[in-house]
Amino acid sequence: MAGVQVPDVESNCHECSQLLQESDEPEEMTSNSRRWRRALLSATVVALVGSAAVVCHGQLCELLGLRPGTAVQQGLDVLTQDDSIRQVPGVNLGGWFVLEDWFFSVEDGNHVMSTDERGQGRCLPPLLPQVEEPWPSEGVLTSRLNHSMGWKKTARIFDAHRQSFIQEQDVRGIASTGIKTIRLPLTWAAFADALAPLDKLVYGSHNPNTDTVIVPDPFYHQKIAFATIPRAMIKRFVRLASKHGLKVILDMHAFPGGSQDGTYNGIWPHPPVFWHDHSHIREHSHSKVPLRVIGEWIVSALIRWVEDLDSHTRRGIQGLTLMNEPAHMNAAKSYANEDDILQWLGSTADKHRKSKLPDQGIRLYVNLIDTAFKQFEWKAVPWYKNTFTQHERNTWVVADTHFYTAWSAGSCDGRTGPGGGYTCDMAFPDILWRLQGCIAGSTQQLRRIFGDGLMSVSEFSVGTFQDARAACTDKKVTKAFLEAQINGFLGAGIEPFFWTWRMPYGRVFEPGWSLKWLLGLEKHYEIDKCISSFVSVSA
Repeated sequence: MAGVQVPDVESNCHECSQLLQESDEPEEMTSNSRRWRRALLSATVVALVGSAAVVCHGQLCELLGLRPGTAVQQGLDVLTQDDSIRQVPGVNLGGWFVLEDWFFSVEDGNHVMSTDERGQGRCLPPLLPQVEEPWPSEGVLTSRLNHSMGWKKTARIFDAHRQSFIQEQDVRGIASTGIKTIRLPLTWAAFADALAPLDKLVYGSHNPNTDTVIVPDPFYHQKIAFATIPRAMIKRFVRLASKHGLKVILDMHAFPGGSQDGTYNGIWPHPPVFWHDHSHIREHSHSKVPLRVIGEWIVSALIRWVEDLDSHTRRGIQGLTLMNEPAHMNAAKSYANEDDILQWLGSTADKHRKSKLPDQGIRLYVNLIDTAFKQFEWKAVPWYKNTFTQHERNTWVVADTHFYTAWSAGSCDGRTGPGGGYTCDMAFPDILWRLQGCIAGSTQQLRRIFGDGLMSVSEFSVGTFQDARAACTDKKVTKAFLEAQINGFLGAGIEPFFWTWRMPYGRVFEPGWSLKWLLGLEKHYEIDKCISSFVSVSA
């Protein structure tokens, strides 16, 4: 078929000639950025001429890096080649030490953040392939198992999950993709012994380095429980990551009483009370300690533990996140005072500042989420700039946030049906342009409001819509989405981390949320360990 010649690309599309201009990006990012620009230029020409059969000539071939007479469509195809997504800088290990119900929903999952208070959890392999009823959060699951089976069997179920979900082959696979950093979410149960002043028997009678025991939430003590995370297991993982050339960020993802509104807070569907209530573990007055104070005990314990690590292990830790998504959804639900949120973040950051960690090269990732503040740019951002000096922001303090288009409500979300920013069956060039516009605008906005200094997006995905059954799942689209985000973040000097590495028991969500699946590395036989039907699991 004869192609369509475009003799003067600049006169037809001024933007085209700008796409491959030299940038200030680091040398190691240049190849990826050029590949993405070539794909965008291809999309522009195809859209301009109205045919995917465009054949390049002269300057157009030079700009696209193609031989004369080659179909321009090849510039688009470069995004879906096998080697096109192997340079993701960071990844999360969600679903390992912090459970979320949708990770374990088998074939029955729908929403990334559960909308039904019953939850979507169906199992916790390998020892719990079925449950009597769906579980909504880790704390509810643990409490139910503890009441029906006893603490020893419950602890064995959690130990088996933790020993099998992430193994050395995963760490090896992560390193082989070019990833450099792993973000490791933890619950407060890794430092449950910090709560010993509330009740030494309940929180201080186990060995925190080796024991898995069941401890109650200090507020929802009759409804919510957690399995402690042996710190020796965390230490072994950091050393394992180091062995494969990887650094680790320790992320405190969930706090007593719930410090965010979402299934990952550990207490869902109960209301989050961390910001305004106190402990209820015992009725006597000494137990009534504000949960925010208890949160500071936990942070202090984390910092001391890292300080006391041997130098070899400590060198494997890149940084700490002292609280993940503080007061998420507060802007809409008003369950926390915004000044209290910022005061707590400032107080705990000062603990890091006064510790040995900055001098030891361990960064502080200050996670701020726009859903917590009614005017994020005018409240949280000025606080950040006033709390940390420019020197601190340039050296060891990182402005950290999360980026998901799945909740963008019709502007940048992709859906199989109407109502989104684009539909999954749109022409690929049109999808590329929509993605590029959304990502460029967001990354530029982040850099503008936070200014100079270290920045990260510690969670992003290729989930195009919050209802996974209505999201785009074609790898051609999701790979392009991934590539666009990586280049957008890196081009703005923002360190990105994909959420998450794997979720083999949440098949509906894998196309948008599992990097291991996206890379073709996941083995689906493991789904047999998780059964969606409900049976009695009592002892």
